[in-house]
Amino acid sequence: MRAAMAAHRRSTRFGVASAIVLVAAGLLSAFSSLLVGVPAYPTAASGAAVVSAVVTVWVVGRVAYAAFSGGSTPRLELFRPLPIPRRTLARGLLVTGLFDPALVVMAIAFGALVALGAHGGVGPALVGALGAILTVLLSSVLVSVVEALMPPASQQRRAMGTIVVAVVISLVAVVGTLLPSVAAALIAGTVPALGLILGILPTGWAADAVRATTTGDLLGAVLPLAGSVLLLAALTLVWPAVLSRRLDGDLAATSRRRATRRRLLPGTPVGGVVSKELRMWARDPLRLTFLVIAAIIGLGVCIVPELSQGTGFLLPFAGILSVVIAGAGGCNLYGSDGLALRLTLMVPGAARADIRGRQGAFLLLVGPYALIATIVLTTLSAQGWAWPWVLALLPAIVGGATGLLPIASLVAVLPLDANGGPAPAWPVKVYAAMVLTLLTAAPTAAVLIAGAITGSTATQWAAVPVGVASGLLAAGLLGRAATIRLRRRGVAIVEQLSAA
Repeated sequence: MRAAMAAHRRSTRFGVASAIVLVAAGLLSAFSSLLVGVPAYPTAASGAAVVSAVVTVWVVGRVAYAAFSGGSTPRLELFRPLPIPRRTLARGLLVTGLFDPALVVMAIAFGALVALGAHGGVGPALVGALGAILTVLLSSVLVSVVEALMPPASQQRRAMGTIVVAVVISLVAVVGTLLPSVAAALIAGTVPALGLILGILPTGWAADAVRATTTGDLLGAVLPLAGSVLLLAALTLVWPAVLSRRLDGDLAATSRRRATRRRLLPGTPVGGVVSKELRMWARDPLRLTFLVIAAIIGLGVCIVPELSQGTGFLLPFAGILSVVIAGAGGCNLYGSDGLALRLTLMVPGAARADIRGRQGAFLLLVGPYALIATIVLTTLSAQGWAWPWVLALLPAIVGGATGLLPIASLVAVLPLDANGGPAPAWPVKVYAAMVLTLLTAAPTAAVLIAGAITGSTATQWAAVPVGVASGLLAAGLLGRAATIRLRRRGVAIVEQLSAA
């Protein structure tokens, strides 16, 4: 079954190319992770903490990917009509899960446990190998359980599941990006709470066993491995029940009464689009995922250096970074909406209201959050020099992102794939949108840099009105350009979406 699915993915030229890129990137990351266990650490505890962090990133990332993408097996509902006992089917799916190519890559990465134990001799190395095997098996079973627990149908339930997955993906991205800083903090022992958490998590039990074996603590080596075996057995026993609940769940749709809501937005075409877009941002899993990721990564990238190295240099810019990421996540709104664009084109004069409404909804979503985060974190960071920088760059970036949102969505429109997910070229568009959003603040940044070079505080504060004007111009002019493009190219875009 897995071989047939893999062959289907390789049936296109893009499928072969993407498979080669994924395998190469996976192997490179795996061997890089393996090398984490090679250096000689000051203490056995610090080495175990660093390796535990690497193993945790791999396991959580793999489980989050399975939950977000639906895994690499067919939908579980397809097995419902088969005359196979649930326990037999559960055992078969667990065995099938062991043939996941990702587990091979993870096994290479978990070689860091063997390398870490090799510093203490053959015994700790063997314990590391056993811990790596148990962690790989635990990851495989956990992936199957998480896939079955994720809601299959309901849009609202899917959105709620997406929030959880987005949080996990964001945390993995933050930890993975800042892993060198985290490792340095773990080695120096400046964040003892983080080391304690990594040791408590099941992903750190194998490294704890290696550490205990190295120091001659036999009981401390046996207990983590025994805990891994018991957890693996518990998940294996629970798995048939989880699968049965997924396959035999209640499929009947439930109706809910909607409470009458007081209108807060004006009853105008623009107000109607703003209201619709606010609901779409909250209900569309793809948009919601990017909002959550933007908030967590924006905060995480700027807060972790403060926690790990005691430097608050990046704290004031957390809100700005979140806006850049959120704006890039909305760079393909019309492609995500699909043929609903026809409704807009059928109403004379609706193009301008649609563009301005989308801009207004995005501004309401990110503007207050970014402003509050910027003021609070700049105050807490005690970085007095940062006030003119953040107060100038924030309106410029918010205005740039608000302006680029509709025009980027109308350029190189990418329809969703057959599963309702983003197109393969979507990440390229996201990265391009992030770069363009940053470039919209170039005039403001130039004034700030000039003030910093000349040492003129007045010049730096003069960048604040420049940033406000830059943001207003970007939002207004780019929105107007998007309106013109929608009027001229709307029918062609619908034809492109229809042919997808």
